[in-house]
Amino acid sequence: MITSAHALVSTVAEKVALPSVYHHIRDLLAQPTASLEDFADLILLDPALSARLIKMVNSPFWAHYRKAETVQQAIVMTGTFQLHDLLLSSLAIRAFSTIPSTIFDQESFWKSSIYCGIAARMLAEKCRLSTKERLFTAGLLHEIGHIVMFTKLSEQVQEALVNSIETNTPLFTQERDSLGFDYGQVGFEIMNVWDLPHSYGDIATYHLEPTLAKGNKIEIEIQIVNLARAIMLEEDHYLDRPLSVYLESNNLINNKISEQDVIDIQIAAHLHVDDVMDCLWPFARNISQQRPSFNMRSES
Repeated sequence: MITSAHALVSTVAEKVALPSVYHHIRDLLAQPTASLEDFADLILLDPALSARLIKMVNSPFWAHYRKAETVQQAIVMTGTFQLHDLLLSSLAIRAFSTIPSTIFDQESFWKSSIYCGIAARMLAEKCRLSTKERLFTAGLLHEIGHIVMFTKLSEQVQEALVNSIETNTPLFTQERDSLGFDYGQVGFEIMNVWDLPHSYGDIATYHLEPTLAKGNKIEIEIQIVNLARAIMLEEDHYLDRPLSVYLESNNLINNKISEQDVIDIQIAAHLHVDDVMDCLWPFARNISQQRPSFNMRSES
């Protein structure tokens, strides 16, 4: 019987491992003398990743001032540290996309996750944060724990979902009660397996209850992902409270983000989500884009 998030993730760790190119990129970032050519030569070893990088940089969502035709040009336009977050977004989806599941539609799952990432990036821009690409990726990855949970513990998580709906309580608290852990903790363990920067693990851990992150050096980023997630849930018609309540409760950003800003972000995210999905999803797109049923939940 699986009794911890760590034990659960250990059952899929090899299947969802990031490719070596990601870790080599991390190594280059730690080397002050690494050149643009070093990064380009490494990325070019992965033709699919090279093509996706150029496609992302040329996407209207990232809105660079000119088009990239080569990997080298794409790196110049993004910068090496933003390059890390862009590549991580693509590689994370690729790592999970091969896991078969009859429980939910991964394409729909990732489309909603991308919507959250877009909202998080736009919120970061409104707050004038320099970490907007990291916030996009953190928003994109905020719910990856559920992929593993619905693959390995589908019956238990569906039972928690039913209890959540019947009692009008958050799904993550039902997961804790029945399993001993929630999807955020599973996401944290996945990020440990991937050896991601600590900020990603902190966001995975605290985005459900940002008040617990008081004093954390990235507290504002945690609050941004919490609000971006609420924006996503409202888009999917699963939000339990008005967005204004979520905005008011995020004290570090509610004096920087207005309700009109949130409305504008909702509109812009809706316009960009298919374009970004086309950049990141590694397979042919399905016609149906309905949100998977496991997200029909009450969240508080």
